[in-house]
Amino acid sequence: MKKNKISSSHISSDYPENFDLKSFYNSLRQKAANSIWFEVSEAVNNKNHRLVFIATEPLASLQSNNVNELQYRSGKKTETIKTDESNFWDKTAEWQKQNTPDNASHPYNGLLGFSSYDSIQLVENISLKKYAEEKVNSELPLFKFSLFRYIYVFNITLSKVVYINNYYNGESNEIDGMEEQLKDTSYTRLRGFSVSDTQETDCTEEEFLEKVNKAKHHCQIGNVFQLVISRRFSRNYVGDPWTFFVHLKKSNAQYYFFLEEENYTIAGASPETHFSSSDGLAIVKPIAGTYKKTMNEKEDALLEEELLADPKENAEHNMLIDLARNDLSKYAKDVQVSKLKTIEHYNNVIHIVSQVEGKLNTDFSTIRLVKEFLPAGTLSGAPKYKAVQLIDDIESSCRSYYGGLLGWIGFNNDINTCILIRSALFEYGVMTYRAGAGVVISSDPSKELEEVNNKITLILNTLKEFT
Repeated sequence: MKKNKISSSHISSDYPENFDLKSFYNSLRQKAANSIWFEVSEAVNNKNHRLVFIATEPLASLQSNNVNELQYRSGKKTETIKTDESNFWDKTAEWQKQNTPDNASHPYNGLLGFSSYDSIQLVENISLKKYAEEKVNSELPLFKFSLFRYIYVFNITLSKVVYINNYYNGESNEIDGMEEQLKDTSYTRLRGFSVSDTQETDCTEEEFLEKVNKAKHHCQIGNVFQLVISRRFSRNYVGDPWTFFVHLKKSNAQYYFFLEEENYTIAGASPETHFSSSDGLAIVKPIAGTYKKTMNEKEDALLEEELLADPKENAEHNMLIDLARNDLSKYAKDVQVSKLKTIEHYNNVIHIVSQVEGKLNTDFSTIRLVKEFLPAGTLSGAPKYKAVQLIDDIESSCRSYYGGLLGWIGFNNDINTCILIRSALFEYGVMTYRAGAGVVISSDPSKELEEVNNKITLILNTLKEFT
């Protein structure tokens, strides 16, 4: 790997009153092949501010196209190296160290990117058959993280913005130009977007019910305690996925994200943290236990009580708390459940949510660290390793991006990533989205099917604007 030292500069300011943030990003992305919008309501500084990371033009990027290959990109230069399980993560850590700015950097500076569900193969000795069969049909890598040249971090709560410019030594510092860019408030129109009326799926409802029964059987014979089974849906689309995302943002979610690469786009509104850390405190937030809302305040209040008393939903949630504690205990000390079984409301569902936290204690690179928690137990089951194997046998297609993670990894070791659910992949004119349900020994297959349908309602309601 050629050594090109990187410097960073930053300034901050208030941003203009009535500033159109979505139009600003839309203008930036139309001038760049690669960009990202990552919005989080629980900020990395523990002050519960809403932050929006907007970044364009990767200065350097790291991606894995398969389990034996790493690809480094620096400017327009690309280097591909073959790896094996003995040196894969050493090479990753080497890249991360090489592409960390030499000088003192703003705490919000760092890497932005994603990792797919299928990248579990990079941290566990496991091979996914569905992935091997389908990977030739997609440009989506197992993971990709980038250091962007231009990063804007908007604090919506305080109406302030931090400008971060990363550049190779010898290049010009463009921080003043970034600030000037913000003053160009010209309106950027949304482009057209439409989807087909026909929705394809990888299995019928009857076939899904059979899969739930298979999962129950594995619970009954003791192979697993819980198993998450999902369905894939897809539609043809034309136009700009950003327009879909703008309408999706009318929903209620902790995270919003729009990642645009040359050959694919990922967009979504996720309710669930994958992994976060701030000042050495690591957090995992299991979400499991779901009821559909009635949209009537009194009736939903009764549903909250019913959900918290539901034996099946509690059994599922308790197992995932234990799994989160076990996962976190490998890399943190003083692990404890700091929030137990609180209720959170989303657009059309009610969830049971807990929080597990501990003091981070690891020598792993942060890219590897976030992947050590992949996939989340809420997207796989318990025990996780066996659950992943059974999912590969039972489900009809590879999960691809679904159940992976997306977010920010700071150079100061702060992290905030979300789980890729309530989201869609846009590639080759096809929009793909997916949802799953946690199956335990007492599951009613028809209710698990209903849960899947409830979870895709957010996507379907947004698509009504475009059919």
